[in-house]
Amino acid sequence: MSMTYKNILVAVDESSEAKIAFKRAVQVAINNVGSRLYIIHVIDTRSFAFSEGYNFDLADQYAKSKKDMLDGYEEIAVQLGYDSIYKIMEYGTPKEIIARDFPKQKQIDLIICGVTGKGELARFFLGSVSEAIVRTAKCDVLVVRNL
Repeated sequence: MSMTYKNILVAVDESSEAKIAFKRAVQVAINNVGSRLYIIHVIDTRSFAFSEGYNFDLADQYAKSKKDMLDGYEEIAVQLGYDSIYKIMEYGTPKEIIARDFPKQKQIDLIICGVTGKGELARFFLGSVSEAIVRTAKCDVLVVRNL
């Protein structure tokens, strides 16, 4: 029995692990003819709770840098020969959006992520995003290691 993935979600940030996971996601998408690749980055709104004053200009600059990051990932996918790409930038809790909310909306059947990412402090207090995805996702999960 062969499994074909039609809706693949890859979670990215600017970590080396995310870049490796992204390249693996493109390979999987290419091997699953007719699939769609969703590239997602979630801006963790919990970090806003720790700031005394919310600076809208800084927030806009941050969001633009993340949009540019997603555009860069899209360019890499096209260079690798894959173009059925959808970029998503969400605000909220990464664990919930990546593992539960977005997959339900788009009928995701595979989530790919790096073993760790940029959230070292949050991981220390709350556990890693990849761990939460593995525990709570209702679809297959591929966690890519940086070996």
